[in-house]
Amino acid sequence: MTRQFIAALLSLSIGFSAMATAPARADEDVVKVIAGLALLGILANAAKDNKREVATQRAHKPYRAQRAHPRHAQKAKPRRAKSNRARKVAPRRCLREQWTHNGVRDVYGAGCMKNNARHALPRNCKRVVETRNGVRRFYTPNCLRKHGWKA
Repeated sequence: MTRQFIAALLSLSIGFSAMATAPARADEDVVKVIAGLALLGILANAAKDNKREVATQRAHKPYRAQRAHPRHAQKAKPRRAKSNRARKVAPRRCLREQWTHNGVRDVYGAGCMKNNARHALPRNCKRVVETRNGVRRFYTPNCLRKHGWKA
């Protein structure tokens, strides 16, 4: 809309400027100006029609000519050998801190692991330590990792 307005305004200003500088021969000049404006209008209308055709051709493609969405064109990913349910993951809530002579270590409480783990626990990873508060049973993260657990 603004292009049409600017084109019309420009053509009128050119036409009127030519009329203002010309001598008093009004009959020939008026005919020339009107013919020039008509020619500019026809050219502007033809250019506008060409733009419409190009725009409509781009916007309205037939359905079968459209390409498939890239998400659907991708190949299926290969499945992993183990699914998420089959993974051996140590429950985070069973993680505890255990004081030793070498400092504090992270361990998994045996009772919590027995109640919350979905898979059988490795027997040789269970540790038993006597403390002032009694006997403590736990599993070490390194040993669980060696037996296929994600700890």
